[in-house]
Amino acid sequence: MVLYPPMSVFVRTKPHSPEANSVNNSTQIGESGMNHYVTSASLEHERRLNAVKQACRDRNIDVAVFTSPENICYITGLDYEGYFALHALLVSPNGKSILFARYIEAPTVSRQTTGVEFSGYTDTDDVAALITAKIVSLAGEGARVGLQRNSAATVKIDAPLQSYLPKADVIDASGIVESLREVKSPFEIEQIKRAAEISDLMVSTGLREAGEGVVENIVAAKIYGAMIAAGGQCPGFPPFVRSGDRISEPHTSWTDQPLKSGAPLLLELSGCVNRYHAPMARYGYIGSASAAAKRLAEVSHQAHLAALAALKSGCLARDVYSTWKACLDPANVSPRAPHCGYMVGLSFPPTWTGGPGVQSLHETSSMEIRESMVFHLLTWVTDGQNDHFLSDCVVVEKAGAVFLTKTSREIFEI
Repeated sequence: MVLYPPMSVFVRTKPHSPEANSVNNSTQIGESGMNHYVTSASLEHERRLNAVKQACRDRNIDVAVFTSPENICYITGLDYEGYFALHALLVSPNGKSILFARYIEAPTVSRQTTGVEFSGYTDTDDVAALITAKIVSLAGEGARVGLQRNSAATVKIDAPLQSYLPKADVIDASGIVESLREVKSPFEIEQIKRAAEISDLMVSTGLREAGEGVVENIVAAKIYGAMIAAGGQCPGFPPFVRSGDRISEPHTSWTDQPLKSGAPLLLELSGCVNRYHAPMARYGYIGSASAAAKRLAEVSHQAHLAALAALKSGCLARDVYSTWKACLDPANVSPRAPHCGYMVGLSFPPTWTGGPGVQSLHETSSMEIRESMVFHLLTWVTDGQNDHFLSDCVVVEKAGAVFLTKTSREIFEI
């Protein structure tokens, strides 16, 4: 087993200066920068749409229907909070693309998307019937229709579409767009790097504000304030701020309880830029950590670095997991989570994992790691008495994976 340099302990000895909240200039976008972004985004979405059309041709699909926010945003750039209602994007490999959404969304769709025909519906319309009419106009009654069935939104239209299209061949189109989203483009990686800067700022803000007697929701409020001031969007998950006996609850966040001396504190969160996420987590104690807690943190840190070193293009996800697990077993340390990370990127609430599925680095996964994939690499472990949680956003480069989040990985004492 490879041993990495030992981890020291981060101790906050004095309050940070107000300047510590300042935002790196790279997270600011002026008018010229925004114009460059719009141009780059337009070209990016054109490239993506062409790739989706080709994937449909390869599967002999006449019309594909996508309904998840992530897939629709990936293809069209539509980034807003309107996805609570049904959206359906029809993609014709040799024709136009049509987006169905509530009619009041027309101004937003017009402003944010290009090359997409908008078809608005009212709250009393039979949306499946409207979609059927468009499918028939594009490809006829006997069309081969690809329907994204791994999206909860599709449930509303799946059976009606099959009823309205008895001559059509309706197949599952799940995975067409998701497979294209796995390897990130340079444009996407740039968004994730900006999100990572905001993640680091959020964590440093939380560490500065936390202390004995400080209420959890005040820490969360300061984190949110730093996130918004830095240009971050509302992330898929809220910042997870947990302390004390709630540490083992994976998806709960702040309460109105004060932080207590000697209690553990977890900050797991993500910046979000143009819907791209860069999750990370840091863990420590209010006051001093015990010797056992420091030992567990060191084991966690070694496993985390070993997983990073194993995460290379061409390897399999299960190989990364086995390398990581080999660092835990000799120390009698058990994982809390069934994996050591998962793929991240473009996502909408209520998750930052990119949609309904989780593509993780687990014990039996045969997923091949490829250059320009991005992961939330994490180590959440317990020795039976203490927990430790350490995670970072990482990107797989040609020579191997590198950290995008930079905050010190030392166990903190504040």
